[in-house]
Amino acid sequence: MMEPMRTLSLLATLMLFAGTPMIARADAPPAATYGTNLVINGDAESELGAPDNNAVVKPTGWETTGQFTAVQYGASGGFPDLKTPGPDNRGKSLFEGGNVAKSTAQQTIALGALSTGIDAGTVTYNFSAWIGGWQSQGDNGVVSVQFRDAAGATLATSALGPVTPSQRNTTTSLIKGSRLGKVPKGTRSALISIVISRVTGTYNDGSVDDVALVLHNGT
Repeated sequence: MMEPMRTLSLLATLMLFAGTPMIARADAPPAATYGTNLVINGDAESELGAPDNNAVVKPTGWETTGQFTAVQYGASGGFPDLKTPGPDNRGKSLFEGGNVAKSTAQQTIALGALSTGIDAGTVTYNFSAWIGGWQSQGDNGVVSVQFRDAAGATLATSALGPVTPSQRNTTTSLIKGSRLGKVPKGTRSALISIVISRVTGTYNDGSVDDVALVLHNGT
């Protein structure tokens, strides 16, 4: 049988915690908001990218396979540099595929905080990314978003890329792609996926940068 003093101490501790608000985890993603990019580290800037085509720098915020990596603009090995056609505000790094045939990255964005507007059918999205490749090679990237319901079922998908060598005029460059649409009613999360595929050569030269998903409420 628990001693009286220990019982009072336990009750006091429980009452203290009951009246204390929960503190959010420092590493928890922020609640979704309108008008901001909801993709974490979509610009590959959380870490300084790899300095050459031998190193792999796994980017924060993404679950990756293969050798999906952040790489510095102008890294040794013929990567896009600060003068390569691409984003104006490109920062220091971008995403590349590494020394494997296929590399992927994914992240899930919780949208429950915006459920009222989503279920009213008034929320729209702007999905965009810069995608490219190296010279005449067909290595490429595809960036997609899947809008999912509470059970994880896909309600709609929007994809960007691939960008072909002819679209790049067989030069090393990145081209911006974007899609506008309405977020399906019942959406509770968005799955962002990047797939970088090698067609020729040794290094997987598909390039991706500045992935963004921005939601707006039209009411």
